[in-house]
Amino acid sequence: MLRFGIKSAVLGSAVYYTIDKGVWRDSATTSALYEELEKGVSPYVGELKKQIPYELPPLPSNDRVSYLFKYYWNSGVKATFSFLVDLPEHTSKAATKAYDYISTALDGTEQSTTAKQENK
Repeated sequence: MLRFGIKSAVLGSAVYYTIDKGVWRDSATTSALYEELEKGVSPYVGELKKQIPYELPPLPSNDRVSYLFKYYWNSGVKATFSFLVDLPEHTSKAATKAYDYISTALDGTEQSTTAKQENK
């Protein structure tokens, strides 16, 4: 119960702080807050980058991300409709295979039943 109370207090404080600073207001206020935050954090980030020898690759540009999103979305749509076009054929093949399997299994049981009756 104490753990839940602490988590709730931290969450409530974070929400109150973001509302107080204006994160949820208009975009100009949010943009100004972001620039202020970036100026305040940049010296620490520079120090951290000096301590970590690993370089992160640059993020893809918005144009590239937009292109990739459109490409994969369109590929998914094409694959879905291709599946739907071929669905009757796949369904009929599956039904035929199921029928053949069941009829073969039933023929096998009839033959074994007949053989048992003849041996008596």
